[in-house]
Amino acid sequence: MAELSPDQVAGNWGAIASDYERAFEGLSGQFAAHALRLLGLRRGERVLDVAAGTGVFGLMAARAGAKVLATDFAPGMVARLRERIAEEQLSGISAEVMDGQALDVPDGAFDAGASVLGLIFFPDMDRGLAELRRALRGGGRAAIVCWRDPANLQLMTLVRQAVHKVVPEFQAHAAPPAWARLAGAGALKTRMEAAGFREVEIVTSTAVQEIDEPEAYWSGFTRSAPPLAHLFSQLGPEATEAVGREYIEALRAQSRRGMPVMRAEACIGLGRA
Repeated sequence: MAELSPDQVAGNWGAIASDYERAFEGLSGQFAAHALRLLGLRRGERVLDVAAGTGVFGLMAARAGAKVLATDFAPGMVARLRERIAEEQLSGISAEVMDGQALDVPDGAFDAGASVLGLIFFPDMDRGLAELRRALRGGGRAAIVCWRDPANLQLMTLVRQAVHKVVPEFQAHAAPPAWARLAGAGALKTRMEAAGFREVEIVTSTAVQEIDEPEAYWSGFTRSAPPLAHLFSQLGPEATEAVGREYIEALRAQSRRGMPVMRAEACIGLGRA
């Protein structure tokens, strides 16, 4: 078995659940809302959220009246999602620790399912897609979200540029990161069809997040995902602080109405079981 990357280890995700929520839901929440609209959920429908993280999609579906099971392999993520469910006093959603590559659910138990930037981390993404399809009833709908073009993802491009400026001799891992293995419309359509989904179509989704406090955003961003935490632990505190200054300067240069913004594009794959 291939060695797992830092973002494929459950404990690494659980340790940063709250930082992930603050740093990424400004963008991922927009993709989740778009996927929810495309699925056209009806009240009372049974919905499965796979690799739910801190639960932005599942929470939205529950607020819309669906009956949601949100799953994630990281106990820390599930714990944070359960806190959010309790805070909102939502009765239509439960959260369980579960491996998306081996879902502990009956065949055909759900009307719809989704994975928003979650399944892309699986060591065996094809198995994850097959498991999601298995969990859907005949004709059930699925929405899978991946990045459209990881090489030009602003989130990471600004990091790479800042690191290169501060530590030009630093060599990043040569292999594509786990989250970049499934990207773009063609690859997503091919993988979904290979898993048995029918009527597959791909929609591009664009998210824009205003960053009102860049320094605070950066402080949480360094801890907000296992690959980032690993990178900055390698660089050390002094270099990380210098990278942060470069990152914030570059972020401020990309503004809208005078406020720094983060832009990202994702692909949403829609299909039927």
